[in-house]
Amino acid sequence: MPVVALAVAIFAAVRASRLEKSSLEKSEEIQREVNFLRDLVRKRDKRLAEIESLIAGAAAVPAAPAAPAATEPQPPATVSPPAATAPSAPIKTPEPPPPARPQAPPAVQATPPPRIASGAVLPPPPHPPSPPAKPSLGFEELLGTKGLVWVGAVALALAGVFLVKLSIDMGLLSPAVRIILGVLFGIGLLGLGEALRKRYSLISQGCSAAGIADLFACFLAAVNLYKLIGPLAGFGLMALTTAVAVALSLRQGPLVAVLGLIGGFFTPYWIHIGEPRPAPLFGYLFMLEAGLLLVTRKRRWWPLAALTLLGSVLWVAAWLAVVFKPEHAVWLGFFLLASVAAFLGSGFAGGAARAWGDVKIPLGLGYGAAGSALVLLAALAGAGHYGTTEWAFLGMMGAACLVLGRSDSSFEGLAWMAAAIPALMLISWSAAIEPAQTSRFVMTSLLMGLLFSAGAYAALWRAVHSGRWASLSAASAIIYFLVTYQGSSRLVEGFHWGLPSLFIGAAYLVAALPVARQRGALKGGEEALAAMAVSITAFVSLAVPMELERQWLSVAWAIEVAALCWLGGKLKVAALGHLAWAMAALVAARLLMNPAVLAYPIGTTPVFNWLLYGYGIPLLAFAAGACLCAKESPKLSQALQWGSIAFGFALASLEIRHYFHPSGLASGSLYLAEWGSYVSAWLALGLGLTAAFKRWPITSIELSGRILAALGIFAALFGPCLIANPLWEHHSVGATPIFNSLLFVYGLPAILVFAIAASSLSSGNSLLSKAAGVSGLILLFVLLTLEIRQAYHGAELWNGATPSSENYAYSAAWVLFGTALLIVGIFKSYPVFRYASLSVMLLAVAKVFLYDMGNLPGIYRVLSFLVVGAFLIFLAFLYQKFVYKGSAA
Repeated sequence: MPVVALAVAIFAAVRASRLEKSSLEKSEEIQREVNFLRDLVRKRDKRLAEIESLIAGAAAVPAAPAAPAATEPQPPATVSPPAATAPSAPIKTPEPPPPARPQAPPAVQATPPPRIASGAVLPPPPHPPSPPAKPSLGFEELLGTKGLVWVGAVALALAGVFLVKLSIDMGLLSPAVRIILGVLFGIGLLGLGEALRKRYSLISQGCSAAGIADLFACFLAAVNLYKLIGPLAGFGLMALTTAVAVALSLRQGPLVAVLGLIGGFFTPYWIHIGEPRPAPLFGYLFMLEAGLLLVTRKRRWWPLAALTLLGSVLWVAAWLAVVFKPEHAVWLGFFLLASVAAFLGSGFAGGAARAWGDVKIPLGLGYGAAGSALVLLAALAGAGHYGTTEWAFLGMMGAACLVLGRSDSSFEGLAWMAAAIPALMLISWSAAIEPAQTSRFVMTSLLMGLLFSAGAYAALWRAVHSGRWASLSAASAIIYFLVTYQGSSRLVEGFHWGLPSLFIGAAYLVAALPVARQRGALKGGEEALAAMAVSITAFVSLAVPMELERQWLSVAWAIEVAALCWLGGKLKVAALGHLAWAMAALVAARLLMNPAVLAYPIGTTPVFNWLLYGYGIPLLAFAAGACLCAKESPKLSQALQWGSIAFGFALASLEIRHYFHPSGLASGSLYLAEWGSYVSAWLALGLGLTAAFKRWPITSIELSGRILAALGIFAALFGPCLIANPLWEHHSVGATPIFNSLLFVYGLPAILVFAIAASSLSSGNSLLSKAAGVSGLILLFVLLTLEIRQAYHGAELWNGATPSSENYAYSAAWVLFGTALLIVGIFKSYPVFRYASLSVMLLAVAKVFLYDMGNLPGIYRVLSFLVVGAFLIFLAFLYQKFVYKGSAA
């Protein structure tokens, strides 16, 4: 609408005024320097005039003593030359010497430097040192001293805008006239931006951006608000506006392209044309994607390419979440594959890697496009109930990643990702597989395993890193075989899985022979042969136990790992080390990646049940094995250390699950208190391992402490704060104000997170310390907000309407919380607290703009914006006074 365009134009005008003010300040500074130089020249001319008068006086002295020249008793050396010339007065030849004596000024002029040093006569040197450049403003100072002023100015300007809108709402202008005036205004802004392009680039971008925003708003209002044109015509006009914005961005700058990108990706959402159809939608999105990639490649605007990728990913994710049907899988699959090809083409085709100016940019775009496509194709398989079509697209993407990784070693990581994601999807499928799907599950798992194991083996020949490809082949074969076994063994009775295991081991033995013959010629041939040997021993070791009972089998294998480590150190047999690797991997797979554990007969007693033995004994066995092989095999020792820590993590998590669901680990959903227990346990483990590292400086202890701390922080933010938030999930929090389950779920993790921040800061890990500090502040903010909600609604936060008093309570509490953070940040010198204070303040402002604005009628909305604008400018004044003293706004 024109109101939105006018707001954007006001912002552009404010920005232009800032640029004009900056240019005026620079011109005034130049004028001061010119005046200084003029004064300097004036003083120097005056001094030279004084010197010349002195010289003239010295030259006039000999002519005066011509009369008293008869007094010969005074023969000073300075007067003798005039005395010699006195008898020859008629001859005027002595006159020339006085003109010759003025050459003395160089000698006289050579004396001023001492006078300059003494500061008595001459002014400073002619070229004074330039004043020091003003330091560039940091993000916080820019936001605190200038950003709030800009937002406040826009708020005050919007107060006037809403006054105008108030008159429009009174019926003074018809809808058609409003739209026509708005379109003309937008076209005029585009013309003005093009006219100013050569002389005023930033102002040109601002005008064109305002014009694009105005046109989008006008066409959207014409379709959805006033019903003046149909959806198809509106879609076409908005698509045309997007094309104009993309074209203008090549001439004017990225700001116009960004608005075109936003409008282009939001157009299908804003304009609904009948039943959602994937073919025209994703065809349009691909053309938009291709056009934007051409612009980004030509102008090297890689952030725009990243935004393009984000827009495509969000559209596919939204389609899968909202309107997906199994028949849509073909169009989504082709769109994802075509998008990956487009992004890879923008990074490689026609020497675009050099055109980007930095090889990391096309590399990042390739990883982002291919990685997101793998994840979305996996989600597509899950949404389509693991249909054959969905798995086919995932397989094609996996094969493409193998080819890409083999052709360019920089993309080898994509091959590993492509092998891991289908395995995870198969594990998810096996947890809920039906008997009728068993044959399709087995066939799909075996084909995926064959694709990655055989494909990686084929890629190791003449590869840059043959060992990595051999490792991928071995890992793929083992993992996919175990996934197949775990998913189907409970459904297929009487099948002897030991025979397929021996067969695959024999196949790898045959495959290892040419690797052994050519290991000297291969780059990384020793590593490749070692990977083949591991795969052989692993499948041979798997053959026998697959025929036995499985409940306590993992415990026995874990003890065998410790025994193999001890024997390997005593007998010095390398093969025992390889077998220990295989057995350890098998134990880890069965205990950490086995969904069947959830169905084991654990018992109903908390803590003291099968979990304590089934995971506690392997934990101790792996720790013992790590100590036994620390000297002979450091890598195996480190792996066993990680395995021991992983078993401890699993034990704590499963015990919590068993406490809340004693009837079965697989039954029931996650409670809010259960989320809080997981978060607190993981944070406590991370904090404990961090403290243990100070006593035992072992790398695995340090890194696992950081990982668990990071995992606990992530779970705290995305569990209780998002997934299980009692605002929209029906979790009772208790009827007592303040002292309820919210304190346990949010308050205790906040304390642990702050403890992790302090511990990390003392150990020099500033990144984790900052992340923990920010997360702790977020938890406190959520706790404050939910406690206010609980005070009004009791135990059921999701139930009931929000009264005005509660609405204003949030704003007041947020402002007080932000003020407290600012005070702590100032007096304790904690920048993170000041940043958090700004975020909370801006969130309160956003609430007024986005929520209160729509719920306050007429003149009250105008008054609200006036008050908010004045308050923001006052906050900027306080920020300048106490944080950045003397900073000009």
